[in-house]
Amino acid sequence: MSRPIGPDFICIGMQKAGTDWLFDQLQFHPDFWMPPVKEFHYFDRKRPKANAQVGRAKKMLNLSPRRLAKKQALRRPWDDRDHAFLEEASQLQGLDVAQYASLFRFKQDLLSGDITPGYSAIGEGMIRAINRGLPGVKIILLVRDPVARAWSQISMAYRNDNFDASVLRKAEDFAEFLRTSDLVNDRSFPTKIFERWNSCGSELQVQHFLFDQIEADADAARAEILRFLGADPAKKSGGISAGHNRKSKLAKLPLEPEIKDCLIQHFSEELRGCAELFGGTARQWPCRYGL
Repeated sequence: MSRPIGPDFICIGMQKAGTDWLFDQLQFHPDFWMPPVKEFHYFDRKRPKANAQVGRAKKMLNLSPRRLAKKQALRRPWDDRDHAFLEEASQLQGLDVAQYASLFRFKQDLLSGDITPGYSAIGEGMIRAINRGLPGVKIILLVRDPVARAWSQISMAYRNDNFDASVLRKAEDFAEFLRTSDLVNDRSFPTKIFERWNSCGSELQVQHFLFDQIEADADAARAEILRFLGADPAKKSGGISAGHNRKSKLAKLPLEPEIKDCLIQHFSEELRGCAELFGGTARQWPCRYGL
C-alpha cells in the first residue's frame, strides 16, 4: 500500500508519560519505520534546525561496527534510509513544513512519525501551521497524573544536574518554585495542551491515551494505540514485551509529605479538570490525592 509523504502521526508528549515506551514499541514493530532519532524537535525551536540528537546520531555512522552495535543496543538496526534521513535532517534550516514532511518519504510503504514531548508546549501559531501543512495527521497525547508526572520530571532534572534540590528544604520555597518554574508549568497541564491542539488543529486527528493504562495493562494500551495508528496489534515489537521500560530502574528523588502537599495544591484544579475532560482512570486522580 502506498502512503502519502509525511508523518502518519506526531506524538506531542507528555514528557515523562511513556514516550520512550511508545518509541520502542513502534521502532521494533514490523508495520513501522521510525526515524533513527527520537525527539526531532523541529517545531519547538525558535530557529528550526537539526537538533543535537541528529548530530550525535550522524557521528555514530563513523563508529566501528562493534562500537556501533553497542550504541545501538536499544535501537533497531540502521540501513541506508536512516543514513539518508540523518544527512538530510542535518541540513534543515528554517521552518518549512513541506520540507519536514519530505523527510518521512524514507518510510516507503510503512507507517512513521515524530515523537517529541516538547511539542506539548508549542503555541497556537505553530499548531495552525501544522494543521495547514499536515492535514489529517494523527496527534497522540500521552496523559499522566500531573502530580506524578511533575515529580518524575523534577527527578530527571535532578539526575541531569538541572534542579537545585535546596528548594525542597522548605515547603514554602518549593511552592514558590512551582509557581514560577517553566520546567514544570510549560507542559504539566494536559487539559490546556489537549484543548489548544483541538481548537487550533481542526484538520488534525487528536487523541489522548492515559499513562495509567500503560502501567496497568501495557498490552491493552499498546493494542489501542496501534489500532489508532492503523497498525496490527497482533504483530510483536521485535524481542521486547509490551511492558518493556528502558527507564524502569532510574532513581527518583524521595517525595516528602510536605512537598507532595505542595504538588497537590498546585495541581488541584488541573486534577479535577483531567477527571472531567479525559475520564477513565483520570476520574480517580482527585480522590487519589484527597481532593
